[in-house]
Amino acid sequence: MAVRSKVKIKKFSRAQVVFHWVYGSSWFLLMLTGMSFLWRPDPGAAAVGLGPLLQGTVGQSFRLVHRVAAIGLMASPLTWLVGDFRSLWPDLKELLRFGINDARYMLIAPLHYTFGKPALPPQGKYNGGHKVNFYVVVLTFIGFVSSGLLMWFGRGAVPDGTFHMAQIVHSTSFWLGAIMTALHIYLTAVHPFTRRALSAMTQGFVELNYAKAEHKVWVEKEIAAGTAVLVEEPGDC
Repeated sequence: MAVRSKVKIKKFSRAQVVFHWVYGSSWFLLMLTGMSFLWRPDPGAAAVGLGPLLQGTVGQSFRLVHRVAAIGLMASPLTWLVGDFRSLWPDLKELLRFGINDARYMLIAPLHYTFGKPALPPQGKYNGGHKVNFYVVVLTFIGFVSSGLLMWFGRGAVPDGTFHMAQIVHSTSFWLGAIMTALHIYLTAVHPFTRRALSAMTQGFVELNYAKAEHKVWVEKEIAAGTAVLVEEPGDC
């Protein structure tokens, strides 16, 4: 029986893949350890629910892991900046440009991925959903870093009202990020069509046919410019 080949196109560099997983793993550690703190945000209050976990050596371990993960989150952009500086500005430039087709994508995508129609408007390397996810990531990153550093180093040095406001910003960033993370995982690991994009963040490559359907503008531009990196792999029999 003949083996059909599968053509893939390179979407992300190794540095971009590393950046994604350093940021993602740091975020998950922050989320898991931070969820326990929601049960007892005030160390002076009585321990309830999961609060007892935050007492003694266990609590100190949770805080240590949380702070190490915070450093990983803050440092993660350096993996992209240092590892593949040339791709940084072109990608950021596209991510920051939200046009009419991106707005149409956001309106049509829920129907398209549920019922198969209407057709999606042509998209670039990043579709409207990717761009909205990027905006949420940047917003929560700023919220986490600014409020987290204040709570980490400002306890007792800033007014109680300021410290409490930092807690609110931190918690709001958490919930916003958690909702977007759940949607991100569903689309990249569960949905039968969009999960085909997962290989872009594990190998850097994605199926060419999928890329043509989801990122037509980007694929045509890369091929026309002669900058498309294509590989051929054995497919299904």
